[in-house]
Amino acid sequence: MSRVGVTASWLIIGLMILLSANSFIISGGGSIDAWALLLLIPIPLLFIISKRTRKEIADNNKIEGWEEKNEDFIEIEKEADDPVEAGFDIPIL
Repeated sequence: MSRVGVTASWLIIGLMILLSANSFIISGGGSIDAWALLLLIPIPLLFIISKRTRKEIADNNKIEGWEEKNEDFIEIEKEADDPVEAGFDIPIL
């Protein structure tokens, strides 16, 4: 979403808040429409947040100079001890 989309989303949020306040004032506080409009506010916020996170993920994936093999890492052969010789009990099921 470009800058225009983010601005449009913020305008929609502001408009929804104003319409909700207007409905609340006109009905004297008993309108379900005012609360319904307030509950719909997270939808435009979703578009703003999701696009920003996608852009951040795309920027983080552009790593320069990535090395596939680390020369400092030396593989050490490891052998596990036999559990019976180490003193562990064998479970009986």
